[in-house]
Amino acid sequence: MTKTSLWRGWAARFALALVALLALGQIAVAQDATPSPDGATAAQMEGDALVRGLDPTAPPDGWTIPGKVGHVTNYLVHEWYQNLTKGEQARADEWGIDFSINDANLDLNKSLAAVDDYLAQNVDVLNFTPVNEEASGPKITEAATTGLPIICESSPTDGCTTLVSIDDYAAGYKVGVWAGDYVNENLDGKAVILDVGLPALSTTVNRSQGFVDGITSVLGENATVAQSVDGNGLKDVAVQVSADALTAHPDVNVIFGINDDSALGGMQSYEAAGLDMENLLVVGFGCEGNACKDALMEGGPYKVSAAMFPEYQGRLLIDAGVAAFNSTELAPHTIAPSTPMTADNLAEYYTKEGDTYTPNFEAIAAISIEGEK
Repeated sequence: MTKTSLWRGWAARFALALVALLALGQIAVAQDATPSPDGATAAQMEGDALVRGLDPTAPPDGWTIPGKVGHVTNYLVHEWYQNLTKGEQARADEWGIDFSINDANLDLNKSLAAVDDYLAQNVDVLNFTPVNEEASGPKITEAATTGLPIICESSPTDGCTTLVSIDDYAAGYKVGVWAGDYVNENLDGKAVILDVGLPALSTTVNRSQGFVDGITSVLGENATVAQSVDGNGLKDVAVQVSADALTAHPDVNVIFGINDDSALGGMQSYEAAGLDMENLLVVGFGCEGNACKDALMEGGPYKVSAAMFPEYQGRLLIDAGVAAFNSTELAPHTIAPSTPMTADNLAEYYTKEGDTYTPNFEAIAAISIEGEK
């Protein structure tokens, strides 16, 4: 299949589905988790552009570099957070910032206590990934009243100065359009979908919904969701729930997963069930680790993933915090880039040496976020 045929027309279809608006917000002031439809101010747009162009070797005149940045993560054993925090550490080193991590390991109380610990340590910037979006809001809002810049990651929480993340719906929509084109050309134009989702988080719900809307924009009534299952974002769980779903729906020919583990777990169950791997398309999300990248290059059913580039997002988190520390106005959502990544374009964004994939930050930064919110 040609690159042109896969990408034809997705931008036009996507533009019909999304409204390109950002929400109003002020630096170091508590933000509502739901963005306002009013759009970003000129100052916030200027701040966003400044963040994306920062160079630690040549900071703006008069800026003070924060001494300490702490990140309360929610699940550091996951490969996404390992690569994200590596990106943060590398960027912090470039700025000369003391960077540390306090992981909650999916424990809400531990997460909120870690916020208090960092406040007691007088960190200059707090990066925060919620275990639970709603339950974290009061603590983050309280912390924000001190004037501390709080840079949230992946999921929205009340009180954040800004949220650094992809537009999950847009990323899902784009990879859904890619999948629709693939199904038209390779699977007789009919998609029976198993959605291996994670309904507990709004971000992952948006990924699934974006994917379904995207593939439906291409296939119409020929795209149906046979079943949506909760894989908890973990491969072992995804394998189990997918196996049950595939027993009930052996006609599934498209598996969508809200992260690498979900997609790979679904694919493992499909193969274990003895179903026809030649008649399967697997669509992933994140592509944060080697397993996804290797699967793309193997030429099997795992053909595409909505790449999220954790190493680049780590840089954005640190740079947004440096800007916020220097009273730069930021929009409530600092949008990180995402794009459908395949065997054909993986080398544009990562260089492989041995078992290591090194990100090409210049190419990643050039990915358009126009029309995303």
